[in-house]
Amino acid sequence: MTKLKVRFAIKISYPVVLVTLAFLVGCISRKSTGPVYIGPFSMKDYFPLGQGYQWFWEVRVDSTGGEPFEDGDVNLGEPFVDLNMNGSYDQGEPYIDSNSNGKFDGSDDPWSEGVPYIDRNDNGQYDAPNGKWDESEFFVDLDSNGWFSRSSKSHLKWWMSKEPAVSGDGSTLFLRQCSFYGGPPGWSFVMTFNDDLFTNDSLGLRWHSHITGSVFSPEDDLKDHGPIIMAKPTMDVGDTVVYADTSDAQEIRSWISVLSAMEDVTVNAGRFRHCLKFESVAQGWTGNMQEYNGISHQWYAKRVGLVKLERPADGVHWQLDSAAVGGRSYP
Repeated sequence: MTKLKVRFAIKISYPVVLVTLAFLVGCISRKSTGPVYIGPFSMKDYFPLGQGYQWFWEVRVDSTGGEPFEDGDVNLGEPFVDLNMNGSYDQGEPYIDSNSNGKFDGSDDPWSEGVPYIDRNDNGQYDAPNGKWDESEFFVDLDSNGWFSRSSKSHLKWWMSKEPAVSGDGSTLFLRQCSFYGGPPGWSFVMTFNDDLFTNDSLGLRWHSHITGSVFSPEDDLKDHGPIIMAKPTMDVGDTVVYADTSDAQEIRSWISVLSAMEDVTVNAGRFRHCLKFESVAQGWTGNMQEYNGISHQWYAKRVGLVKLERPADGVHWQLDSAAVGGRSYP
C-alpha cells in the first residue's frame, strides 16, 4: 500500500500583517460602561504575577459541532499531468493508475487501495471522513480538558507555585501552570499540563514559553519564536502592539494586540469595573500554538488579571469563577 504524507505551511506576508493592523486600528471603540479612567495604564496592575496566586475558571464550549477536528484522512486521488493547467483532470490527460482499475480516480471518488492519501493519524490505513470525531483524530483542545468536547462545561485551575526565575535579559520569569480539575470539593487531578512563562516589567508584558502535552511528550512551539510582546509596559485605549517573528521567511508568525476599550465585566467571581479589553490577532502559528490563530478578546481587571476570555473559535468562552491574588480572594 502506498502512503503519501503531506505537510502544509502557512505563509504570511508583511502586507497581510499591515492590512490586519490597519483594520484593527480602524475598528477601535473607546467605549465604557462607567466613568472613564485617565490612562495610560500600567500592565503590571492588570496582569499581576506572584507566587501563590490562583485563578479558577469555568470554560464553556457552546457548539453543536464540538471542538474543531480533522475528519478522517485526505484522499488525494491519482496523480495526473494537468496539460491545460485548469487544476482538474480532463479526459485524455496522462495519469498513474495507482489501483489498476483502468480508469482515473480523483479525490472526490471513493478511495481504493493504492491511491495516494494523507494519513492524518499515522495509523497506516486509510480512514474515510464520517462527519464525527473518532479516537486518534487531531482536534483543537479549546477548553484544555484533555479530551474532545462537544457542547460542554468544564473547569480549569491556574496557579503560580514555583519561585520566579531570571531570563537571559535579566527579567523575572513567572511560571503559570494549568490543569483540568474535578472530583469532590478540594480534589484535583491533572489530565494534561500547561505551563506558560511570562515577564511583565519595563520591557512590557511578554509571553516566553507555552508547554503543553504530557510529561513524556511536551510541546513548545513558542520557545524558539518568542517571546511574544503582548503589551507595552503602559497602555492607553487605542494603543497597538505588533509582534512578528521573521526568522523563517516561509512561516512568519505574528501577534497584534489592540487595547480597544474599557468595559465593566460581571462573571462568577464578581463584578469588575473599568476592565481593559484587548483584541488580539494571531497568524501563522503552528504546533501547540496554532489554536490561537485568529481573533480573540480578553478582559483584564485591575489587581486581578484576566477575568474573561473569548477564544478564536466560535462558541468558546472562559469566565473567572474565583481567584486568590495579592492577598485578596474573589468573590
